[in-house]
Amino acid sequence: MPKPKADRASRIRLPLKLKLSLLITALLVVTVTFLSAFLLYRAERSLIAQMTKRGLTIAQHLANAAKNPLLNDDGLTLNLLVKDAMNDADVAYAIVTDHDGKIVAHPDVTLIGRPLERPTGLARLGDDLLIQTYTDSDNERIMDFAIPLTFRKVPVGAVFLGFSQKSIEQALDKARNQTIGISVVMVLIGIGGALGLAGRIARPILRLVEGTRAIAQGDFGVTLAVPSRDEIGDLTEAFNLMANNLREKEMIKRAFARYVDREVVDELLKDPEHLVLSGERRAVTVLFCDLRSFTALSERLTPEEVVMLLNDFYNLMIEATFQNAGTLDKFLGDAVMSIFGAPIAHPDHAMRAVRTAVAMRDGIEGLSARRIRDGKDPLTVGIGVSTGDAVAGTVGTEDRMEYTVIGDSVNLAARLESNAKSMQILISGRTYRDVKEHVQARPLGEVKVKGKEEAVEIYEVLRLK
Repeated sequence: MPKPKADRASRIRLPLKLKLSLLITALLVVTVTFLSAFLLYRAERSLIAQMTKRGLTIAQHLANAAKNPLLNDDGLTLNLLVKDAMNDADVAYAIVTDHDGKIVAHPDVTLIGRPLERPTGLARLGDDLLIQTYTDSDNERIMDFAIPLTFRKVPVGAVFLGFSQKSIEQALDKARNQTIGISVVMVLIGIGGALGLAGRIARPILRLVEGTRAIAQGDFGVTLAVPSRDEIGDLTEAFNLMANNLREKEMIKRAFARYVDREVVDELLKDPEHLVLSGERRAVTVLFCDLRSFTALSERLTPEEVVMLLNDFYNLMIEATFQNAGTLDKFLGDAVMSIFGAPIAHPDHAMRAVRTAVAMRDGIEGLSARRIRDGKDPLTVGIGVSTGDAVAGTVGTEDRMEYTVIGDSVNLAARLESNAKSMQILISGRTYRDVKEHVQARPLGEVKVKGKEEAVEIYEVLRLK
């Protein structure tokens, strides 16, 4: 089915620069429009006020001058007064009537003596000045001034003066055109400024987006220049701080990934409180695994073959250790040392170590079978596992440091490995008590090992249950 137009429209992506430009331009257009409308309104009010004042002045002058000629029935003077008033370009008509409403002076002399017919809709003149506005038959706006003429409070006639608003409309049209022109120029300038401002605002944000994408792709060396001392600058500084923290985390990951499984590193960084680097006493299980008769074997092999053999051996050791969330402490020539329970404390560290030992032995059996098929010498190992308290942490100097554990359990595991026969896994009594529910083992009694004054209870692991 075709997707609705609304869904397609909602997925249209507008760049931030365009959005900011449109927003600023819209605000500018609205502001300029309202400002222009307000100025035109004020100009119109001002022009109307000026025209009203001017028209009223002419009407009152005509009324004052026409009063005596009207009383004296001096039609000539009245018509001269009307003609003089008509000299103003904005005066549409000037009319003088007597007390009966008959015209006594008019620009059109043929209307003199006739009753005055006022435009429809205008109010009748009373005792006070009356100013009204109407539209004539030519669709022209007229401001009508009607002034009653009295002598000693007795009505003797009236003066009617029509003032055309055409000049106002022309002035307003001119002002409107000028305002529109100025507004267009302001809007164009505003659009240019909006684009520049939007670009200035959007540019560092786009750099932040690019930096974020680079970090998402694993490039933690990104550092952005702080563009300003405002919120954008604060955001950029926060981004740089985040990138630096991620870079440090990645360095820790890479460093620890050489010794522990990547998943263990991720867990360490999720819960740094369980990370032991400075030194702490805790219960751990230590495993030593050593290739038997390696010295004699290496004498029969070329250097390249020795390296390939060690790499195969180390790969097996590392894979078995990492599969059980152990830490590869160090390579000791033809032997490896692994730790369980540090730097992440696992309550079942002893069982993890025993499973690793069995996996190492099984891996060596498989590797040895392949070597025999290829006409090469077989391989055998001896493994020792010991559980006990030890100090876990980093040791060394600022130039050279390594993570390790130090304690009697380490020495005991090394002694058990040296006492183990070919393909034999020896564990201490404490280790056996922690794993006895999950392994088949046979006791070997107490054995005197080098470095220990008392005999040590040991067991041989046969298989996992």
